[in-house]
Amino acid sequence: MLHIRNGNTYSVQKCTAKKVTLSVRADLVELAKQNGVNMTKLFEEVLEERLKSGARVNGSPAGIRTPVAGSKALPKSLLLANKDTKELISEELQESPTRQFPALGHLFHERNKQAYYRNYLQVSNPNQYYAISPEHIEMLFLEFETKGVSHNHKKSVEYIITNFIKNATKKHNGYYIFTLNDLKKYLHTLRQRYSPSAYRRHVTYIKKLLRVAGIDLVNVIKTPQEVNIDMTIVTVDDIRHFIQLLEGLYLSNRFEEQKYDQMLVAMLLMATSGMRVSELARVPLKDMDIENRRIYLNTSMTKTKQARVTFFTKEVQELLQHYIDTYNPPLADPIATVPQLQRPFRKKSPLRNQKLRPKHMRKFFAQEWDRRNGNATIKKMLMGHSIRYDINALHYSHHTIEEIQEIYDKVFGNLRFLG
Repeated sequence: MLHIRNGNTYSVQKCTAKKVTLSVRADLVELAKQNGVNMTKLFEEVLEERLKSGARVNGSPAGIRTPVAGSKALPKSLLLANKDTKELISEELQESPTRQFPALGHLFHERNKQAYYRNYLQVSNPNQYYAISPEHIEMLFLEFETKGVSHNHKKSVEYIITNFIKNATKKHNGYYIFTLNDLKKYLHTLRQRYSPSAYRRHVTYIKKLLRVAGIDLVNVIKTPQEVNIDMTIVTVDDIRHFIQLLEGLYLSNRFEEQKYDQMLVAMLLMATSGMRVSELARVPLKDMDIENRRIYLNTSMTKTKQARVTFFTKEVQELLQHYIDTYNPPLADPIATVPQLQRPFRKKSPLRNQKLRPKHMRKFFAQEWDRRNGNATIKKMLMGHSIRYDINALHYSHHTIEEIQEIYDKVFGNLRFLG
């Protein structure tokens, strides 16, 4: 222990000690250097131990503690007590005097200070800005990258996060900032625009981004725990009506011819093969055997990570061949991506205001197969459902692709949507 008698007494323990009391003065720093004490390392060790213990850090604003269970301390990433925040406050003061100190809750941490300033400014609920940096977004994407998720999954996350940043935040000095009110409005818009399952997906990834940024709003953003079961019944006439809507958009010049053909072929491929939207968006055209009307799905393309083969009808065979001959798309690419399939249902009012969505094509396959008295086990195999506990699975597992396709043609051989 070192002592300096210059009007004050200082106590310095070894760097390895868990508790160190320091009052930084020039003479103490100089003495520490003479005795080989690494001040930077010393402060880091002290701060780490103090934070681990949950104790108040010497010299920090009152009430700042480690965010352990039960703690109500604000996450440190929300604290923008710097030059950028001061400029932000100045801008708000100029724009609207009644909305002064927008970052009030994040700048004043001392006990009762918030109540004091609210009373002084006569503001009952001042806006509080939360901040997300580009680094936070990159960290989120990196997290999904390390998990080894599929390319389409990553694209879906990027789409959701990009829309959130674009529509719920504004850029200020390198940060994406938003208020609680901004977030609530955006979530309300999502709830109105998307199905319960899609809304849940958006909320899940937004919460992940906020977690990465250290923004604790779990009590504000609650992920829906129950997803409504889709009871939509899809018939051949429903799909024919949908095709008429597509034709109307094309004839009114609201849909390009290639987009019309792409959407038509993609939707009917799913309707006659039982593929998921995500699977259609993963399988390249080269893996579609047009001559034999077969689609080969490997383990990287399917949701269940099990390879399978499915089929499509002769009508869709003609449409698919016409699409490839006419537009010469890259055979290494899928016929359509998930955004290409979903975007028209948000942008085009005739499509937005009817009940069918791309996911309903798979539902149609299952329902129409049952209406035509198709074998339930074969349906599971074609759709990629688990047949582990199906007593008929062993029997059909010995069938060749040709034999399975023969069964398929008996059920869907005369299925047509056009003409």
